[in-house]
Amino acid sequence: MKKIFSTLFIFMGILGAQAQDALTLIAENPDRAANNLHSYEFVEVSDTPAPEGFVPFYISHYGRHGSRYELNTKFSKAAIAGLRAADSLGLLSDMGRQFQADVIAITKAHEEMEGMLTPRGGREHRTIAARMAGRFPQVFASPDRREVSAVSSTVPRCLMSMANFTLSLKEKMPDVDINFTTGEKYMSYIAPSIPYPHHIEGLWDEAVYEEYDFSRFMGQLFTDTTKIREIIPNPEEFVHSAYSTSQICQDLDFLGLDMMRKYFTPEELVSLWATGNDNIYLMWAGSKEYGSEVKDRIKPLVRDIIEKADAAIEGNSHRAADLRFGHDTGMLPLFALLGVDTPNGESYRFFNAHKNGWYSFRQIPMATNVQFVFYRDSDGTTIVKMLYNEKETMIPGIRPYAGPYYLWNDVKSWFGALCKN
Repeated sequence: MKKIFSTLFIFMGILGAQAQDALTLIAENPDRAANNLHSYEFVEVSDTPAPEGFVPFYISHYGRHGSRYELNTKFSKAAIAGLRAADSLGLLSDMGRQFQADVIAITKAHEEMEGMLTPRGGREHRTIAARMAGRFPQVFASPDRREVSAVSSTVPRCLMSMANFTLSLKEKMPDVDINFTTGEKYMSYIAPSIPYPHHIEGLWDEAVYEEYDFSRFMGQLFTDTTKIREIIPNPEEFVHSAYSTSQICQDLDFLGLDMMRKYFTPEELVSLWATGNDNIYLMWAGSKEYGSEVKDRIKPLVRDIIEKADAAIEGNSHRAADLRFGHDTGMLPLFALLGVDTPNGESYRFFNAHKNGWYSFRQIPMATNVQFVFYRDSDGTTIVKMLYNEKETMIPGIRPYAGPYYLWNDVKSWFGALCKN
């Protein structure tokens, strides 16, 4: 087939060794090409034994909502228009008709559910909570520490995530006493507003672009690609719409569709994924262009973590856990401020994120979470470790007490320094 679409699809260059890593990961699981729409992946973990004499007694948590419906159905508009036009002229192949049915099914499932939590999103939070209770039962088993505070964004998908999480926690630990809170009063730290950086001009001017050919993708859907050029005047828009529909498919797994694997090659997915990946890094992570403003917006959350942890450490406290439920606009800025948002702690020009191993499907999938687990010994010494998506994570800038464990006073001092204006 002639490469009739090759000049219409221009994306980020991903030809280096780091990009090959992304290709390998996406070939292994094509759903990862969905960027921050990727559903939560849990990999079995093991805990580094705490220093002798230390027992967990408190957890400070922040979690992104689970898998959701798209915020509106604009994602499929161009795909449906092109497919219906082709169908009316008898230009759809058998696979094209299958693809049209899948796109329509995904779109129809969104009716009056835009932005809401999907059943998969509920399961994600229930299983995260169950694992938390199973890993740290001492936190919730003490008769003197039954209180659990749960604070959510006012957005329904976060409220439903909180409901699923706490229901599961209550099933595992029936004696806990959970208090639920939401309201605009809490949004400054649960869901900080981070505007898109339109004021930074020429952001993409220095980006290196490569052409990518989508004639294979188009050819599997249509029987005559010459005529298709006449009825789909903007093939780039069509392909992006098809990709966007396929991205959200995994979050609606109750439909039983698997569009990423069925219609795209890994190379096509990587070419579509890269620019979205880097745009997420620009908007909410520690990019050189916008990172300082992003980090500034999340300081209220870090202060809340410090204040509530200090209160829980007090001898008369009954608090076992502080649970927070928000968005990616809270998670990624937090990781950027703490210096754990990139594999090596460095900051990049945003368009180089994908070349340096910053992969949004790994950094900020649905239900991304951070857990600070606090331990203390009989002398009252308090240590803490950080779990990023349930994995032990070192905290840059602080000397560990042992393994991934840090003295809370050292962590508090470092976090306080990060929050200075």
